[in-house]
Amino acid sequence: MRIVDNRGLKCPAPVINTKRALDENSGEPIVSVVDNEVSKSNVLKYARSQGFHAEVRQEGAAFFITIGDASTGREHVAVARIEDSPQSSGPTLYLVTADEFGRGSGELGRALLKTFLYALAETGERSNHLVFLHGGASLTCADSPVLASLQKLQSSGWSIATCGACLDFYSLKDKLTIGEVTNMYSIVLLMQSAAKVITI
Repeated sequence: MRIVDNRGLKCPAPVINTKRALDENSGEPIVSVVDNEVSKSNVLKYARSQGFHAEVRQEGAAFFITIGDASTGREHVAVARIEDSPQSSGPTLYLVTADEFGRGSGELGRALLKTFLYALAETGERSNHLVFLHGGASLTCADSPVLASLQKLQSSGWSIATCGACLDFYSLKDKLTIGEVTNMYSIVLLMQSAAKVITI
């Protein structure tokens, strides 16, 4: 039985590590070890949403989450998955309009956006679109804290584009590091052709 030790790791790393282990184990059970309630809850939710049986055993500050069953594998449960939805038959367009996620603390917002793009890169989704506008234009430029995630997405077939007018406004055109320069007309066409548009 494979042990995935996630102690000391913050969200979303425990869920991502658990997903990888389940993908690699071909139905064999695994034990995901976490050391906080949030990670325990998130790993359990993920496992059950994918149709796995999951049980928790606590030892001290650690939670040992056994996922799957060697004899039965995945349970037959009704789970609504995005890929089964008829409305999601085309690519998704993500419009990133700032260098932070949400409103409030800028420090927290930047950390959340970095985590979001990292998690997005780990989902395994392919051939979607990321367009960076306004304050988000800096994220595709040199010294961006999210370049590693963007490179992973690009290598998975995602298109990455940044508004040329925004790069000009912020004097960033010479610092663009990943993706291509786009314009508002092309962005409108992408929005019209996308199955779903998500603005961040």
